[in-house]
Amino acid sequence: MELVFSHRGIALTQSMLKKAEAAVKKAVERIPRATGATVRFDQDGPERRVEIVFNGPRGVRLVAAAAGRYWGPALNAALTKLVRQASKERRTPARRAAGRG
Repeated sequence: MELVFSHRGIALTQSMLKKAEAAVKKAVERIPRATGATVRFDQDGPERRVEIVFNGPRGVRLVAAAAGRYWGPALNAALTKLVRQASKERRTPARRAAGRG
């Protein structure tokens, strides 16, 4: 799986990048056969924004973004959204039609 970080003009610590890498790898366990992920860090004044684009099997693309005053909470909120999307994606069409999980 290919993992790309984008943080132009922003000074991020190595520990934050390692935390982001570990968190994305944990999210990959939810969707097997992952092809890649991109984590974008953006800053506008006091607001920090994290966006995660996850490329899954069969062209499935999940996008989750969150903003906060600090990088850690913004990253955690984006990962929570990504995991929620991944859980919904795993449901089969038959189960969705029947209204079961």
